[in-house]
Amino acid sequence: MRAPERRAQLLAVARQVFGRAGFHSVSMDTVAKEAGVTKPILYDHFTSKKDLYLALLDADLSNLLDRVKEALASPIGNRERIRASFQAYFDFVDEHAEGFQLLMQETVGTERDFRDRVGAVRDQILNEVADLIVRESRGRLDREHAETVALALIGMVETVAQRDPGGPAETRRAAVDTLVQFAWRGITNLA
Repeated sequence: MRAPERRAQLLAVARQVFGRAGFHSVSMDTVAKEAGVTKPILYDHFTSKKDLYLALLDADLSNLLDRVKEALASPIGNRERIRASFQAYFDFVDEHAEGFQLLMQETVGTERDFRDRVGAVRDQILNEVADLIVRESRGRLDREHAETVALALIGMVETVAQRDPGGPAETRRAAVDTLVQFAWRGITNLA
């Protein structure tokens, strides 16, 4: 297996292992064994368990951020932009359950480097959503109020997405529809 393919395989296995047991409960031996490689091969790609875990966080955070930014940038109207961004978040949770679990663990984790990485991406998403709200409100909402609304939207979607991740697609779509309806009514009645 070539180096990029091996690295991707090791990340996929590590994501599952860390997703099940968390950072502190997993050893490099466990990851190597589950990946069907020796520890030296694992260490050829990642210098430490922390390095491996940071690579996982970076990959998952990048994936999530790209999905949300793409949805927010789509020129399909504000209500559908809201739907697309909510759906992007739900899709990430459903398609990458282990990655999502890692991100949620690190919001309250003990490792500052991990929390800082997750927090930085959360701040980026918050800024993207707040920028959109300020722009689309055409002066009705200032930046401070837009950030409050953005934080509420993000928290709402994040919380609901955690309920039954990977559940029936119809149920997940219905949850997104409910959130969009709720958010749209609230946003359009501000200011």
